[in-house]
Amino acid sequence: MLLQRLRPFGPSRPCARQVRPSLKAGRTAGRNGRASAVLVLASAKADETLARAKAKYEEGDRLQAIKLYEEALEQDPDPKQRQAALFGVTAVHAAFLEVELAQISLREAVRYGLDYEQAIQDPSYVQIITSPQIFIQLRRFAQQLQNARAARPQAERPYGSSSSSTAASSAGRSKAGAGQDLDSILGSASGERAEVDTSVGGIIRRVLLVLLAGIALGTGLWFLGLEYLFPKTG
Repeated sequence: MLLQRLRPFGPSRPCARQVRPSLKAGRTAGRNGRASAVLVLASAKADETLARAKAKYEEGDRLQAIKLYEEALEQDPDPKQRQAALFGVTAVHAAFLEVELAQISLREAVRYGLDYEQAIQDPSYVQIITSPQIFIQLRRFAQQLQNARAARPQAERPYGSSSSSTAASSAGRSKAGAGQDLDSILGSASGERAEVDTSVGGIIRRVLLVLLAGIALGTGLWFLGLEYLFPKTG
């Protein structure tokens, strides 16, 4: 009995401990939940804007359609929504026979993963209504873009590297080099070839300039015709 009382380190019963939830984990979960809610809200808003833009385009209101497509691009769309918005901008520029501007937005759409051949057959996208020459030109341009993307070298992945930061920096350099190669082939949206005002105001100004040039040319030809038909006799 004495020995049993003097054993301070004898077997003891396991006691149940109450596990308190981590405040840090709770805060992280709360932030993630709020971020997810914001993304869902932005995605729903972009969907609504894209639907309105498509309706305006099909009604023939191209200027309002491109304005709504640009609004959708500013509403944090997901990649599919961004592709649809950029394809819509391409369709509007093609309808105005602005092939250079259409190529700029089409290039950005392909960068975000758009398949042009699938897009022109997808009923959820707008239909490109333009001249046959521009339609063929855009199709060839999209094919060149996709061929250039397919020809890019794959980013190097240094498996077995002891440092994850080294792997990330190597992948970043490979991605940047591939992007520069594509830009050297097709031009960049931020380069000199893309310094064109793609806003609604810019489109209106270009249309007015074309109209004014046409009026001036027509007036000059009309006066020349009068001089030819009714020459002045001395």
